[in-house]
Parts: sequence; structure tokens; C-alpha cells
Amino acid sequence: MRMDEMFGSFGTDTENQLKAIFASVFVMQNRMQTACEKLQTQISMKQWLLLAMTVSCPEPRTLTNVGALMGCSRQNIKKLAAALEQKGFVELTAGGNNSVQIELTEKAGQYAAEMGQRHAKTFELLFSEFSQEEIGQLFRLYAKLYAGIEKVERYAEEI
Repeated sequence: MRMDEMFGSFGTDTENQLKAIFASVFVMQNRMQTACEKLQTQISMKQWLLLAMTVSCPEPRTLTNVGALMGCSRQNIKKLAAALEQKGFVELTAGGNNSVQIELTEKAGQYAAEMGQRHAKTFELLFSEFSQEEIGQLFRLYAKLYAGIEKVERYAEEI
């Protein structure tokens, strides 16, 4: 069954729509990761995400702080960062309070420049079915979904 067929068959009531949306979040993540890893030439999508989140992370760019942005544990970030360090994309340095900081290297900047056209084309294709207004709506809806995820995280900590 294709996703459009699933949405058609599950779109009969709110409960089924919620189930279809929930499942599709995971399916879309898998499909985007698979497709985009064919576009990436040197690193995985999770490694790319770590680079992107490191750029977006306010100082200090520690494993813990980048992990919080990515929704990953410090240990997972450390594994990704260690692989990127071996490839020459980041340097891991000692920070205060036994923290480890992530510093992007010149190679990371060169890679971003080389991949810029592919990334731009990917965004163009991915969002070609949306108007500017719909992109704004989706952005606002994603913010609400993140708020819901935070509630689920708190609930999970309580039980």
C-alpha cells in the first residue's frame, strides 16, 4: 500500500487520521533518509544533521547541547561526532565542566559549499507542491507538533 492509499483509507475519522499522521512521521523520516543518503557523498544523513545542528547551536557547542537540539542522547551524539572527526569534518575539544565541544573544520565548510546546490534542489523538489502560505502553515503546525512531543516526553518521564 502506498502512503497516498493509506491516507485515503485512514482518512475516514479523526482517530484514524491521527494514526495515519503518527505512522507517516516515521515513514517519511525513513524515506527522506534513504533518498538523501543517495545524494550525500561522504557522510550519512544523521552525520549531516549533526553538522547542521552544530552550526545552529548557541555556544558552547557541546555534545550535550547539540544532542538536546537533535533530540538525541549525548552518547549518540558522541558516536556521530567521533565518526565525523575521523573523516575530518569536526574536532572534539575539551570544554569546561568535563564537557566535550564540537568544532567544525574547514573540510565541513568545503563540503557544505560543494553540496549546497544538491541541498537547494532537494528543498525545491521536496516543497514544490506547497504554496508559500502552505509552507507557513506547515511550519506553524510543526511547532504545535513539537509542543505535543514535549508533553509526551514529560508523560514518559512520569511513568
